[in-house]
Amino acid sequence: MNSEIVHQSLGNGILIYSIIFTAILVLLHLAAPRFRRVPLLARTGFASFSGGFAVAFVFLHMLPGLIESKDSIGAALHSHFSESHFVDPGVFLLALLGFTIFFGLKRWCRQERRKSREKIHRSFLVSIGSFSIYNVVITFTMPERIALDVLTAAIFTLAIGLHMMIIDAEHEAHEATLFNRWGRYALGGALVLGWGLGVVIGEHSVVAAAFLSSFLAGALLLNVFHYELSEVSDSKFGAFLFGISCGTVILLLVFFLESGVK
Repeated sequence: MNSEIVHQSLGNGILIYSIIFTAILVLLHLAAPRFRRVPLLARTGFASFSGGFAVAFVFLHMLPGLIESKDSIGAALHSHFSESHFVDPGVFLLALLGFTIFFGLKRWCRQERRKSREKIHRSFLVSIGSFSIYNVVITFTMPERIALDVLTAAIFTLAIGLHMMIIDAEHEAHEATLFNRWGRYALGGALVLGWGLGVVIGEHSVVAAAFLSSFLAGALLLNVFHYELSEVSDSKFGAFLFGISCGTVILLLVFFLESGVK
């Protein structure tokens, strides 16, 4: 990310937008059961649609963003590993790390659920803990996203919001009592914590945001494939394709409008 752009863009605008976007994500966590009863959202294939939308965002925005972050991350790595051949692909190694860590956690949780009640409870705690970290990263990097492009940050919030509703449904399906008692509040609180950290130090730590955005891209891809495509009974390729199409059209329209402005 371009540190000069971020620095010049700091101000009340970023704070206000970050509050709005974070509040939307927190609301989706806390009120997800009610939103899922909305006829349009309750339709078969909604999970596949949201998965397709998120995939389009990752491939058309987050992954290209990793390439833009390559210089910032490369400079940080060069200061410690100047002779290493892994400096240049470092940003993609971070994305791979995010993908791998979440895959390992999900595989472990799935195996634990097949055992005793105590281990089912433990797997639930691990899952909530991992997604709390995930949520912290999402809102911690929000100020940089807003500073670079408010409209794209809004689309990111939409994609993540759709994605979170599916994650919420999966947690509730496995441990409804615990999740409704405190789990969803823990995830919502993690979003607020990440926002607070982002406001205090996130805007002034571009390299840290680039590292975390790389990690988040890999984790988001894994979670999309795991929750929204592989484990849902109403998975529909048509809905998935429609989600990809909607995300692609919206992002390409934004790119076109921004290129026209420039």
